[in-house]
Amino acid sequence: MYRSVFARTGAILHECFHWDKAYLRWVAAVALPIILQELIGASLHIIDSLMVSGLGDAAYSAVTQANRYSFLFNLFCFGTASGGAIFMSQYWGAHDIPRMRQSMGICLFAVTFLSVLFTAAALLFPDLIVSWFLPAESTSNHEAIIFLTTVAPSYVLIAISTVYAICMKAGEKTHIPLIAGVVSIATNTVLNYGMIYGHFGFAAMGVYGSAIATDIAAVVQLVIILAFAYGKHLPAGATFKQMIGGDPSFIRKFAKTVTPVIFNEGLWALGITMYGVYYGRMGDVAVAATGICSTIDSLVWVFIFGMMHATAIIIGKTLGAGRKEEAYRNAKRMIAGAMLSGFVLGGVLIAIRMPILSLYSGLSPEVLVKAKTILLFGGLSMWFRAFNCINVVGILRSGGDTVFSLVLDVGSMWLVGVPLCAVATFVFHLPVEYVYLCTFAEEIVKMVIGIPHFIGRKWLNNLTEKKGEPALEND
Repeated sequence: MYRSVFARTGAILHECFHWDKAYLRWVAAVALPIILQELIGASLHIIDSLMVSGLGDAAYSAVTQANRYSFLFNLFCFGTASGGAIFMSQYWGAHDIPRMRQSMGICLFAVTFLSVLFTAAALLFPDLIVSWFLPAESTSNHEAIIFLTTVAPSYVLIAISTVYAICMKAGEKTHIPLIAGVVSIATNTVLNYGMIYGHFGFAAMGVYGSAIATDIAAVVQLVIILAFAYGKHLPAGATFKQMIGGDPSFIRKFAKTVTPVIFNEGLWALGITMYGVYYGRMGDVAVAATGICSTIDSLVWVFIFGMMHATAIIIGKTLGAGRKEEAYRNAKRMIAGAMLSGFVLGGVLIAIRMPILSLYSGLSPEVLVKAKTILLFGGLSMWFRAFNCINVVGILRSGGDTVFSLVLDVGSMWLVGVPLCAVATFVFHLPVEYVYLCTFAEEIVKMVIGIPHFIGRKWLNNLTEKKGEPALEND
């Protein structure tokens, strides 16, 4: 009996970690450009945050909290685009470029509409928006309003860039968003240095200068992406006519699959925003501490995000080609790789937290002490957070199982994480580091429910099949 159990376990582990050379090359070709882009971006964002932190706790808190609204927009935008990527990846695998471009067109219309709404709200009601994240009497309030109203016009540019970049990634041209992203982020970093403190002939503009730099960087990114898309005649380089050619039945099918993803990302972003609201009620020290941790954490998470995007592309392409057993086998490989990476990266985060925190000399010692503890919790929990990231976003969604993904992701957050943190904040008045620890309760629930659903294989859906047509492979 025990031999049988060990034998089955050994067979499962062998399949999960059997990464042959051809598969490794495929994963590396897709994931490495994404990882490199995210790594450079995270590194330069740390530099940016260091520049803003030099203005003190209040200014750093202002930018951190104003950016929570931008984060909310980015998640809605990403949800729409990544929902469309489900179709783009599968149609890429089915060699159906017209449908791929139609999927892109629907996404582009939706994110443009969303970005206009978010921009209008930020310009018309900045006081109200900032009041969600910071008390009216906060010293950070005024600067947060300045940053938000200045950065809001970039939302439309970011939305368009996101859709084009997602289409390029779905078509396995991941090096192009890498180039555009790196140039954009580098532009933002150089301009931040000049505009915040008054270098390169610029006036010292503080928080306002940081927002202007963000706007200019968004323009640079969009110009580069469009130049590649149309200059190289890629699937993303679609004409207006090619993007709007979808018939009503296709649009209904698209909406049925993608709408849950939009709600998923939107409600998840609102949940993260609620955590930000709780931190905001604890004062500038709590906001600054969580802001630093988010920036440093992202430096390590780039590898998991790269694997997440690679998983979505690989699973989507394989399913679109009708190879369901291969898709399931690849999914197990990616999950195993992500969890192993999570263990290693969690240790790295714990090891580097003190050297990186020592660079934030412009912030108070209290902020740095709390940040040290928060990063410790983040490192210890990374392995199961990595599983949830790959399973929910990379696998279940790319297989078209978007309704279950919505229920699992949002349900665990709003029924477990958000109320638990609210009690920790307003009833027990726990320090910010322990409120942050409470957010991991949702991740544990998500993992416990997500594992059996993954094993059940109900997420293996080929969305390129038409009713009445057989799959390319019978399982």
